[in-house]
Amino acid sequence: MTRLDTFLFLWINATVDTPAWLLALARWISTDLPALATVGLAPLVLFGPVARRQLLGVCLAMVLAWLAVRGVRETVHVARPFELGVGLQWLAHAATAGFPSFHAAVAGAWAVALVLFAPRHVRWWMLCGGAVALAIAWSRVFLGLHFVSDVSLGLLLGAACAVTSRRCIGWLNRRRGVEVRAVPLAGSDGA
Repeated sequence: MTRLDTFLFLWINATVDTPAWLLALARWISTDLPALATVGLAPLVLFGPVARRQLLGVCLAMVLAWLAVRGVRETVHVARPFELGVGLQWLAHAATAGFPSFHAAVAGAWAVALVLFAPRHVRWWMLCGGAVALAIAWSRVFLGLHFVSDVSLGLLLGAACAVTSRRCIGWLNRRRGVEVRAVPLAGSDGA
């Protein structure tokens, strides 16, 4: 944690003067929106093999992000703001390691994988996924559960897991001889 991290945290963290409706919205974004975003992927099963590959890619990215965060947290314990007496905590949470943010990493993986595996309407997926991931990351800081560095690096870790998922599924598809149209990655053959 740096001075900049503390400054940014205190700038974003809710205060006693924060309107109740904004706190309620942040709590909903932090607790319910991740589940809604995940369950919202279920209809992709109905839209053919390309959409099912998108669903598979997103789910793999989310699992990779979850595992990556677990791995980091097993080796490094970084205290949460409320453990250090910084800012105000607006949502009950155990004093577990806060770096990187599980919520931000999985949301970042979800958002970036939606784009990387999108067969079409890439801008729509980018707008929707980006808005959801950023809202979740913001809510975790706003509610006093994470520093900005926790969520920023969580989002980046999630994005890296999405790219890894794309590469893995692209490799599997090439081995099986399946042609997939999706957003090409730099330096890849578009699979």
